[in-house]
Amino acid sequence: MGSNFATDLASGEFVTSLEQQISIHFSANCYPPVPQFMVDVAVKAIQLVNDDEGETLIELPAGVSFRNEKEVSAYNCIDQLRLESWTN
Repeated sequence: MGSNFATDLASGEFVTSLEQQISIHFSANCYPPVPQFMVDVAVKAIQLVNDDEGETLIELPAGVSFRNEKEVSAYNCIDQLRLESWTN
């Protein structure tokens, strides 16, 4: 498990949809599991970082905060959710 599993998922060899890859990563590769409602946030963060817009803030779902804020930068999202395998 861990980063090797994330790298395998990100290769697209087994699961082709980015959303499905992140969903599996959150449920099987994270402890505690990341709630599935965070998949859209993760996908947005990946897209922003890959477009060199990592400082862009992403609005978090209702009831979720990051350091007492309702938004998180794409870079922080990638770091906190261990999404490096999906970035360029």
